[in-house]
Parts: sequence; structure tokens; C-alpha cells
Amino acid sequence: MKVTLNWLKQYVDFNWSAEELSERLTMLGLEVEGVHKLGGEFENIVVGEVVTRDPHPNADRLSLCRVRDGAGERQIVCGAQNFKAGDKVALALPGAAMPTAPGEPPFVIKVGKIRGAESQGMMCSAKELGLAEDAEGLLLLPPGAKVGQPFAEHLGRSGSDVVYDLEITPNRPDWNSVIGIAREISALTGNPLRLPDTSFPAGESADPVADTVVVELADPELCPRYTARLVLGIEVRPSPDWLRQALQKVGLRSINNVVDVTNYVMLETGQPLHAFDLRHMSRDAAGKARVVVRRAAAGESFTTLDGQKRALTSEMLLIADSSSGVALAGVMGGENSEIQPTTRDVLLESAYFKPQNIRATSKALALKTDASYRFERGADIEICDWASRRAAQLIVQTAGGRPAAGVVDAYPAPPSSREIALRFSKTREVLGVDIPPAAQSAFLDALGIQAVQSTATGATFRAPSFRVDLKREHDLIEEVGRLFGIDKIPSASPRGEVGSHPYDAVHDSLAEARELAVGLGLVEAQGQTLISEKAAVRVASADRLVPLAYPLSADMNVLRPSLLPGLLDSLRHNLSRQNQDVALFEVGRVFSLVQGQVREERNIAFAMTGARFPAFWSGEDREARCDIHDLKGALEDWLERFGLKGVGYLRQEAGGEFYIERAAVLLGKQTLGAMGQLSPILAKQYDLRDAVYVAELNLDLCLARRNPTRSFKPLAAFPSVRRDVAMLVEESITHDAVLAAVREAKPSNLENVRLFDVFRGKNVPDGQKSLAYALTYRAADRTLTDAEVNAAHESVVAQFQSRLRATLRV
Repeated sequence: MKVTLNWLKQYVDFNWSAEELSERLTMLGLEVEGVHKLGGEFENIVVGEVVTRDPHPNADRLSLCRVRDGAGERQIVCGAQNFKAGDKVALALPGAAMPTAPGEPPFVIKVGKIRGAESQGMMCSAKELGLAEDAEGLLLLPPGAKVGQPFAEHLGRSGSDVVYDLEITPNRPDWNSVIGIAREISALTGNPLRLPDTSFPAGESADPVADTVVVELADPELCPRYTARLVLGIEVRPSPDWLRQALQKVGLRSINNVVDVTNYVMLETGQPLHAFDLRHMSRDAAGKARVVVRRAAAGESFTTLDGQKRALTSEMLLIADSSSGVALAGVMGGENSEIQPTTRDVLLESAYFKPQNIRATSKALALKTDASYRFERGADIEICDWASRRAAQLIVQTAGGRPAAGVVDAYPAPPSSREIALRFSKTREVLGVDIPPAAQSAFLDALGIQAVQSTATGATFRAPSFRVDLKREHDLIEEVGRLFGIDKIPSASPRGEVGSHPYDAVHDSLAEARELAVGLGLVEAQGQTLISEKAAVRVASADRLVPLAYPLSADMNVLRPSLLPGLLDSLRHNLSRQNQDVALFEVGRVFSLVQGQVREERNIAFAMTGARFPAFWSGEDREARCDIHDLKGALEDWLERFGLKGVGYLRQEAGGEFYIERAAVLLGKQTLGAMGQLSPILAKQYDLRDAVYVAELNLDLCLARRNPTRSFKPLAAFPSVRRDVAMLVEESITHDAVLAAVREAKPSNLENVRLFDVFRGKNVPDGQKSLAYALTYRAADRTLTDAEVNAAHESVVAQFQSRLRATLRV
């Protein structure tokens, strides 16, 4: 949002300097991104008129021109091709300093020869003038431009003024207007806010608007209010200097007086408007121009003002007449009803559209406009008629004509006002400073937030329609703090308890979870809580996703149901920066819909890809890549250190497009989470070249089931005895199944079971594999005899044979 110092002073008196105003606006919450002082620009650059254009005698691509500068004629050599005799141009005279790149000295125009012909200046492009980043050909000025007029004066920059470039937060759409910002200054200074008079000096015609126009709201949910006003007998012509200059100062191009008025009032009030050529609106059986606000038909096409034919959906709102669409509601008008030089009667639209619908339409069509920007943030539904009347008044002032009597205002269900209670003591509690109740009420009243009921301890205030952000008590307290002065609120150390109080066990446990993961060589990542629906449906069903009511981007339109999409983004980010061997983890909250309610849980997720060992000057095999066993080992180590023992695994169908293989992580009968290998197809979409292994656990469940108690025991006093067993089993037999068989045997004095070899190949039948285990036996109070070890070991082997149908290998 751009606004000028002089424009603001039309609505409120203040005597601050340009720098002081910038500081005051910043302290009110309006971030000033840039300040640009006007005046002193374009020295020695005037409006010129091309008299003749002839070929250069010594260059095929150059022209030799005679150009009037208001004091005489000059010879100019020019290489542009987009002009002709009679065109008005920006003419840089000798001595003009042309803008260059930052840090470089300006380029000074001099009289010189170009290919043997003298050039006494330069005709300029918009880029050469610093008005555009890129431009092809000369900047051609309107035919009405005055020859010899200083170019700065032509642009409306001759007088001193200051342009402020403001960053408007999404919750304050009222700041997208000059009046909205002036209202803040008025509240701060105590000086009254001056709103323009919207009366018609010559009055309205005797014929009411309703005799010519009828408005039908086919979908009042998407358009709760629509006003239509007529101005008859106008003349479309270039805008007067004051209007053209006001728009140009804030970066808008002047088009004609009618369109410029709608843009001016939009900037002034924050209410977008649209002007239709009434003669192009088809009539109904009664001879009236019928404005129908309806949803577009599925597949209906519509050509917007930019000449683009757009395919619409039934979710998009269309302004139509009796036969076809004439505007894309809240976004852009139609080519079939635009204002033209021959337009004589104007139908003026001022309406309120549902913000979510405008945002969705704008994004679906990739069509962003000043109107959609304001509508999708929430316009003021109560200003529609006032803004329409203001626009009609300015059209009469700049284009002549006379307004029809009254207005057609389709407003079937005006919303009830919002009332918010404020406890004066709560302000002290939140801000930490004493502000008298009378001062609190005065601050709010200055902002247009009026008290409807008041007592000694508090008051109830009515939020004005232009303040869509005011919803609760803390919002009012924030307003009081802003006007009191954030800089006046003293800083204070955080308050805490003195003495004994319970520590935050959950916080400490989460910190421990992170420390354990870091200790295993993983690096913590932190992803976005908001992700795209496209990424979310890969890890969760669509009916369990939690969508945002008002997403700002299609890439951030649902709450994450899993941490894995974010970890994959982090892997891609690392690999794109040549960090190819990555092992990450993340702790965070995930969200899902369960029986219509949002469920929020903490999860921990792991992801690894690339080399098993870091590249080093000696040591392990540098070519070895990590596999599922590396992830499983890290996962088991983390679980055991976190106090979760006896974890098992159950192979599952991969399902969907996320995993190529997958297993559930179990603790007894409860599922802690899942682990597996990412689908290579999906990995390729994330530009991940090596295999990717991921796991995700429900951290809340881990916290509930953990037993963090640590026990210590002395080193064994008696020797151990090892027995090995090699056996052939079916390919489907897992390590967990082997351990379950060992537990079923209940061997005495068994201390450890370790898999040390898996073999497939020669002498091993198809569909089978060879497993080799080392079983360690030890007693705590004596040395075991061979007979004791053999008996225990034979029970294990027998269980292998009966439960696993294993064949022993000798």
C-alpha cells in the first residue's frame, strides 16, 4: 500500500516531518518499508513532440528526428522503432543526469555525434527514466501532454511530497485505504478526521435508479450486499491533473477519468468499485438492466478486461446481466462491458464479496488485482453505499453528467454489530502499566470503537464494521496499548515463582528425546506446520486432513498430519546444497480429524539417506550406503535409551504411494508408529537419488509407556558359554519370529541372542535362507556345566524346528 504525505493531510491535520510520520506509523503497527521523496527529479527532462522522423544516412537501424522541446526544435538520433511523427515523448536535454545502477555515477546527456550525425539530446524509455525495470522502445506520453512542460510536472511530481510504501498485515484491511491510515493519525493526534463531502452540487435527476436497474442476488452467501448507482450523460476523457498525479504518485497508471475515479476511491476508502458501460448491459422483459450476482456454470467461459478467455467453475462468482457474464466478481471486469471513449451512461458497482471465495477464485485463475487483494482480506460491508456515492460525485466532477436519483441497494441480511466487553483491570494485567479507565475509553473512541455500556470496572464496546480484526477483549487491550504508546510501556523481567514448584516433566522428556537422537548422530530439522494438501494425502487419507479456512497459499493449506513431508523437504534442501549423506530427525505436533474433531499429537520422525559412514581419510567402506537396518538400529537404540524395551515389528502392506516396504513398530499390542523405505518414484520427485528410509513414532504414546528408570549391575563374575546354531528357514521368517521362538522355549540362563549371518545362494534351496545365531549362556552365581548349557540350548533348537520348521545345518 502506497500513500503520500499530502494525500493524508487532506483528511487530518498534523505537523510532523516526513521522518517523524514514518516513525509514528511504525509505532502504531504500520511497517514502513520505504520512503521516497518527490521533487528535484528529472532535471532537464521535458515533454517533447516528434516533428519528423527520417532514416539516418549512415545507419540502417537509427533514425534522424526533429523534436520540439517548447523553446525550439532539436535534432535527435534515436534507435527505437515504436514511435512516429506527432508522438509525445520524454526528451532529455543536454546536462540531464540519467539514473543508473546503485553505486554508479549518473549518465550525463551531452551534445555529440552518432555515426556522423549530431544528436542534441535523447528521447527516453521508461527504463532509462527509472520508471520501469524493463522496457521496449520509447515511453510514449498521452496526446494531451504539453510540449516543453517539465517531465516531473507532467508526472505530478513537481511539488514536494513524500511517498510511503507500507506493509499491511492481513488482519488490518482498513489500513488498505488513505482514510484508514488518516484515522490512525487522527486518533493519535486528537485532531478530527475530515471525510469528504459526497453531496451532488447540482442534485440528482428526477428519475430513480430503480426505474432502470434491478439487482438480483442469486447467492447472498457469497455476495451479502450489492449496490448499483447510475451516472448519465458523462464524457470519457483524460483525467484532470490532480487526479492523474494522485494515482501516478502511488504507482497507478492513468486510464481515463471514469476508471481513474474508481481507482482513486478504492485507494481512498479501501472499497473496490467497478464501472460498467450501461449500453452493453442487456435488458429484461421490463426494459431494465438486470444485474444478476450468481455462481458461474461449470465450464462457463468469460473474457476479462486483460483479453484473456478464462474457464470458470461453479465455485466462482460472476456478475451477469440477463444474457451473459459482465464481470468476475471481486477480481476483474469483463471485456464486453468496459468503459470506452464513447461511453455516455455508467452503472457503478460497489459490493461486498465473501473473502474466501474471492481468494479461491483469484488463486485458481492466477489472477491477482488490487480489487481481489482488498476483497480477500475483508472489506467494510457498511461502506458500500458511501463509497459508491463518493465515486459518483467525482465522476460528475471530472466527466460531467448527472446521477440518477437514489441507489439500488440489495442488502437482505445486514449483520449484527459485534460487542466486546473490556475489564479495565485486565488492561493493567496484560500491559503491565496503569492506564485510567477514562483514558482507555477515550483511546478506543478515537479509533471509532464506541462504548455502548460502561461501569466503573469495565465497559462494552461496539466494533466498527471496518475493524474486522476486533473479536475479543485482548484485541481491545492491544488498541489501548497502541495509542498509549508501545514505547511507553516499561520493560520488565519475566515473572517466576520463588521456592519449590513442580518442574515441567514433559518439557524435560522432550529435551531428552532430542538429546538421544542427536547422540545417535542425527541432526534436528524443523519443518512447517502448514503443508500442501498434495503432500499431506501421501501420508494420510483426505478425510483425516485438517484444512485451513483461509489459506494464504496452496502450498500451505492444511495442517500437517505427519512430520515426514517436512523431513523430505529438508532432505531435498540438503541434497540441493551438496550435502548428500543426511540423517535427520524432527519432534513436532501433527493434526488429524477424528470423528469431526481435530486431534493434536506429538510425534518424532527419522529420515536418512546416502552413505552409511562419513567420508574420512581411513576406516570404513566409503561406498557403503545406509539401508533399512541402519534405520532400525538407530530406532531401537533410541527406544531403548528412552526407556522403551521389548519393541517388535510387524511387516505390513506398503499401500499408497509413500512406502515401497513398511513395518509397524509395536510395543506389546500397541502400535507406536511405522518405519520403511520411501517409494523410489516419490524419492525422485523430491530429487533424492539414494534410497531413503523413514520412521515416525507417536511421541505422546512413547512418553506414556516409557520407563526411564535406569539400573546398574556389576560385571559378571562367572564366565559365559556360547553356542551357535545355523539353520535353513523359509524366506518369510523374520528375526522377530526367531526371537519369539526363543522366548517360547524359556531357556535357563540365556543371556543374549545375536544374529551374525544371513546367507542365500549355493546349497540353499530357493525360497529359503540360512540364518546363523550366537546364543550366550551365563549364570550369576556359578560356572555353568556343559550339561546345563546343552539342555537349555537343545530346548531352543527344538523350538526352532517345531515353530519355525527350521532345518539345522551342520
